[in-house]
Amino acid sequence: MTTQTLLRIGKIRYINCLPFYFGLAELFREKGFEQEMSFFESYPAAINEAMQNREIDAAPISSFEYLQHQDDYVLMPDLAIGARLFARSVLLISKKKIESLNHDVIALSKESLSSASLLRILLKRKYLYRNTFDLTDQDPEAMLQKYSAALVIGDQALFCQPKEMIYKYDLGEMWQHWTGKPFVFSLWAVRQEFAAQYPEQVKLMAVLLKENLLTNLSDPEMLLKKGLGIASADKPFCQMLGYFVNLQYTLDQHMKDGLAKFFEFAHEEGLAPAPKPLRFFST
Repeated sequence: MTTQTLLRIGKIRYINCLPFYFGLAELFREKGFEQEMSFFESYPAAINEAMQNREIDAAPISSFEYLQHQDDYVLMPDLAIGARLFARSVLLISKKKIESLNHDVIALSKESLSSASLLRILLKRKYLYRNTFDLTDQDPEAMLQKYSAALVIGDQALFCQPKEMIYKYDLGEMWQHWTGKPFVFSLWAVRQEFAAQYPEQVKLMAVLLKENLLTNLSDPEMLLKKGLGIASADKPFCQMLGYFVNLQYTLDQHMKDGLAKFFEFAHEEGLAPAPKPLRFFST
């Protein structure tokens, strides 16, 4: 295995990705992963852009990013971020009930891609609404000062506590109630050209990512204490524990079915190309 090539990994800075990354660099070294590594840390939309610009080689990209550029990526088998019911960190926050949002302009966090497309689909196909959308910086308070409703994701959504009373709608829950399927927000992907050139490195990376994930998820209390420095007596501990337990990190058949339904709707709405069969990394 060569040490000449730098493996550049995208790292989403949200808490929901902690099970992938906590202890990962140490595990790579312990298992003799000789590849030099660097991490690029940002929000999901910026990770997508970095992958498209060939600035990183592997990352958990938005499922919608994969759909838009299916020929550019291969997927890591069995690695994803999704929700079977509540997402908790993907919210439509609103000063009005959702029943009163038809024709409103809604703010979309610029940090989002899959969630923004999901909201467009839900409002148009489930509620039969006709909305327009503005892409904005993610700041829940500022967004609601200008707009009647806003999409927020990640840690700011999870801990969102605006000063005034608002309505919160969990997009994962809305999708599941409507379709009966889980929603897949992110997929671990590798750039096709990198996987073709360095298959052995990618193979080992896939194995170690899964091993690290399973280790961290086997003891979420330890993950919170060591990964975030949160003690069991701290106020957010129970909320965070429930958050990790509720998320789905493996791409089983139910998750694939939900992903296929999302891809189908996104294509029918003219948001993305026609979906092809999922392409997984294989040696």
